[in-house]
Amino acid sequence: MPEPIRRSTLARIVGGLLFLLTVIGAIAYGQQWTHGLGVTGLSRDCPWGIYISQFTFLVGIGASAVTVILPYYVHRQKAFAHALVLGEIVAVIALGQALLFILVDLGQPGRLLNIMLYPSPTSMIFWDCIVLGGYLLLSLVGLATAWSSHNGGPKKWARGLAIATIPWAIGIHVVTALLYAGLSARPAWMTAVLAPRFLATAFASGPALLILLASILSRAKIFDVGHEAIDRLTTIMTYATAANVVL
Repeated sequence: MPEPIRRSTLARIVGGLLFLLTVIGAIAYGQQWTHGLGVTGLSRDCPWGIYISQFTFLVGIGASAVTVILPYYVHRQKAFAHALVLGEIVAVIALGQALLFILVDLGQPGRLLNIMLYPSPTSMIFWDCIVLGGYLLLSLVGLATAWSSHNGGPKKWARGLAIATIPWAIGIHVVTALLYAGLSARPAWMTAVLAPRFLATAFASGPALLILLASILSRAKIFDVGHEAIDRLTTIMTYATAANVVL
């Protein structure tokens, strides 16, 4: 009995801290809403700041699901059954946060409607929204499927859905890289290897976060993904890190 009580107390403390941070963020965003983007201190030298830097990071984290989808559905490695659930949860949360950072970066959220009301296929931002929205939708369906079947085998149609998710996951990095590479004022981004670099970084940071979360949840006896899955995620992370260093 005492152990569940301690877990419940810890959950309340963590939840309370997260709620406090959410309130602080809402108050700060209220200031931006009232006074405009000028309160952020963005300038020519730092045009995007923390909003887009966090968007880039979270898009990479969102691809973490692919590192468990590919082995589980394509290579049929059952050791990734529980890791698949965790990967899909992380992907959905990361993509949701990434889209929220885009929303606050626009200054006025209503501007997001312009992308839908006046679509422009020649705009990279238009395609970025398409791939992000599509991948988020696929991840939500994948999460529901993985959650309902992680104790048993995957549904027959789930494998096709998983295979369809993989190019979308690659697409969110390729399109984002092409969007960044179009900024001539940023020479460091104007490179042909930006898309592969984004992919390598994503497949390194995504599994790294999954390993950390899996270790914490396993130690707290909340959710166990298994040592075999963690070992294989470590291998994926190692190869991706090596590729990122080369690029």
